[in-house]
Amino acid sequence: MLVFFVGYVETGKNKWGQKLAKELGYDFVDTRIIMENMSGYEYGQLLNDKNLYIQLEQEALEYVLTLENTVVATSELLPCRADNMDRLNAAGRTIFLRAGLGCIMMKVSKQKNNIPLLRGVDTDIVPDFITMELKNRNPHYGKAHYIKLSREIRMKGILEFLNR
Repeated sequence: MLVFFVGYVETGKNKWGQKLAKELGYDFVDTRIIMENMSGYEYGQLLNDKNLYIQLEQEALEYVLTLENTVVATSELLPCRADNMDRLNAAGRTIFLRAGLGCIMMKVSKQKNNIPLLRGVDTDIVPDFITMELKNRNPHYGKAHYIKLSREIRMKGILEFLNR
């Protein structure tokens, strides 16, 4: 089985993906790391070249769709392109870790310069930037099989969802 964690930056996709993989005895992969390994570039550098980013993102998607018994943390953008979210849903179980602006801002304010998506965004407009991003992306993420606020997610709930 494949399990995909989708959502915006700093919602816990990696943390919960790793925990779930350990709990299930599955492998864990992050599509951002796959993209870095394919290209030799850091994720933040990839965001500077839209065409290369999209190409690598699709290659990472094709790769993870061949895996078995794996938990996948997707990049923030992957579920939002073309029919990618539909493909994730068809290939496995999808979990959207949803978070509001306040929750995301608490996390990103401490490390804005370490979040590639927010580099170069003026500090004064980060809240508006994130609000617009969530407005554009949440409809894609919202197609997931299981939607939970990131602050309310629990292993028991995830396992119950997967065993349905």
